[in-house]
Amino acid sequence: MSSVTEAQVATATPDMVAEAEQATAAVSDREKLVILWLSNINHALNHMQGNMITSMTGTVIASSLGLSAFELGVLSTIRHMFNSWLQLMFGFVIPFVHRLKLLGIGSVVLALGTAATSFVGSFWGFAGARVLAATGASAQHPVGASLLASYFPKNRGAVLALNTSISSLGTLFAPIFVAGAIYLLQDSFGQDMAWRLLIMPIALLSLIFGAFCFFFRDRVRSRIGQESSNKVKLVKSVQSYGRVLKNRNFIIIALVFMVGGAGRGEITPTYLPWHLERDLGLGVAFAVAALSIIQFGGLAGPIVVGWISDRVSRVGVLRASLVLSAVATWVVAWIGADIAALVVTLLIYGAFTHSRGTLTQALIADSVTEEEQDAAFSLYFFLGFFSVPFWALLTGYVMDTYGDQGFSVAFTIMGFSYILAMIVMMFMKDPRDEQRRLAQA
Repeated sequence: MSSVTEAQVATATPDMVAEAEQATAAVSDREKLVILWLSNINHALNHMQGNMITSMTGTVIASSLGLSAFELGVLSTIRHMFNSWLQLMFGFVIPFVHRLKLLGIGSVVLALGTAATSFVGSFWGFAGARVLAATGASAQHPVGASLLASYFPKNRGAVLALNTSISSLGTLFAPIFVAGAIYLLQDSFGQDMAWRLLIMPIALLSLIFGAFCFFFRDRVRSRIGQESSNKVKLVKSVQSYGRVLKNRNFIIIALVFMVGGAGRGEITPTYLPWHLERDLGLGVAFAVAALSIIQFGGLAGPIVVGWISDRVSRVGVLRASLVLSAVATWVVAWIGADIAALVVTLLIYGAFTHSRGTLTQALIADSVTEEEQDAAFSLYFFLGFFSVPFWALLTGYVMDTYGDQGFSVAFTIMGFSYILAMIVMMFMKDPRDEQRRLAQA
């Protein structure tokens, strides 16, 4: 591997962008589209399985297993600890296993963990099934983002935004599917058996589409340094992690993703249905449907924001997204049981809180070289999701402590986390500004 200068550590130079573009030029547009949609569908099924379980955790599963709000936080903490640490390793693994194979393995393991959830009867059985599912799900974000960023170097913002929005379809459809399936099945099988039965067909779909990944090759990455020996690959991986950790802009971007807690992870899907049903008395049907309303906003938000960020400063767009996310979170925290007002608020909340990840992922891809992307995305998702256990436990504790006002207090606190992210952003640079300056020099 060639040595890396300070300028290269700070941002991917035009020559490095050109290298990635040359690698993708040999891949047909048709094949790129196949890879894009294979990643999109697996990502959507990943989100659907996770949010299908999560949307039931605060309602029917909590009732079935007798779980408290704090225990929901513990479950989320256990799951995300495994998920975060596993995401850290993919930068080491990718040089030895093609990214499409890793996506396939992840989807298959996720399907097995989801299916296992149907058979649990206790807190620890549920925790074990969720850990197995988290093990499989952990591959999607770092591997999928790296794959798409290298296949589409010229329009990363738009492609990653599309991937985010397609995954939101899975999140959107999950509570609708759950509500409809429980309604249809509970009279014949009872509510406890109904939620267990509805899991199986989605797990089977994940198994099928995961298997499809094994029939394709990662042809872009195979053209960039994959001929090296295993020892050289390991050394290069270690060096990539080292360079990424020395990349000041990367650390700042990852911190921006990490400090905001309310709009990601399992915090909203776990606790919002609980709040709507138990605090506002709106019933299970609307409590579950509210998650779909958020996802409707989450579909449009990332696409619009990603498209804008490809044309103007990503940093400026991200700053605006954080401000609007904070305001939307505070409104959700204190709004009452007015259905119309809730629908509008949740749509806006979903649009803004789902857009941040798209922007930070595009900034990460802009900030590092092609060879560093695997390590960068692994570290990014590890650091980003590292805060989820904290928010899960804090939210559960606050909700148990403050009763009817617990959700409002917890989400008010989380709203301020977006303001903290804006403070961190004061030290961030838009990597594309540096690329333009070097290109003009």
